[in-house]
Amino acid sequence: MSTTMTTMDPPAQKEDPTTLPDLETYTTKSPDDLIDALRLIADSVAQQRQAAARHIIFHPLCVSAMVAVMAIAYRLLYRELSDLPLVGTTCAGCVMAGLLVVRACTEGYIEEAERVGKWEWLFPGSGSGTGVDGGLDSGVQEQVVLVTKFGERIIGTVVLRAAVAAGSAAKSKGVIRAWTVERRYRGNGVGVGLLEEAVAVCKRKGWEGPEFDEQHANAKRVLPALFRGGEERELWARKLLERLLRY
Repeated sequence: MSTTMTTMDPPAQKEDPTTLPDLETYTTKSPDDLIDALRLIADSVAQQRQAAARHIIFHPLCVSAMVAVMAIAYRLLYRELSDLPLVGTTCAGCVMAGLLVVRACTEGYIEEAERVGKWEWLFPGSGSGTGVDGGLDSGVQEQVVLVTKFGERIIGTVVLRAAVAAGSAAKSKGVIRAWTVERRYRGNGVGVGLLEEAVAVCKRKGWEGPEFDEQHANAKRVLPALFRGGEERELWARKLLERLLRY
């Protein structure tokens, strides 16, 4: 009588669905990473349009003007109760016309986002190719792109370059051309971590700074000074960088 032994394989380990992906910040020259970083920067510029539109719509001057237009429409058109639909549609038309004006006034941010999202912005002089080691502006010695990846998704980036410091032929200065985090991940310390890593890169390489470039990716202002808001965020970023440099 023979006995057959059956060997049972151990059960496969199931992946814990509650495990969060790793958060990793690193320097990259990978074309795929750089393209994702550029897309993120361009998105942040395009998002400025929404903020600018809100500042126009809710500006006291614009609100007052719209209320005045509606009051004039009511005064001219209303004679009896049956005129209310006409007054309502006229006021709605005035609101739509105002929104079209706001859209036209903020169109410049979309154009700027298209410019920033191109390879030539990251590597001026490189043409439409994907070379990552050349094509820098004169006076720029080196460029470093830092990205933060959450799992397989890039959610934040800093573009840091070394330029010749004023008054010094040997000392380089770190200049931040772009710093952004995907909107849904803002307020969780990702951006601060990127700035800390940018400061660490400058220290390792012996660069001064870093400091924000005066012509950084989000520096363009499309609206007149009267309607500008959102300057608080840039001031906050500069003060944050100053605090990090003191440590």
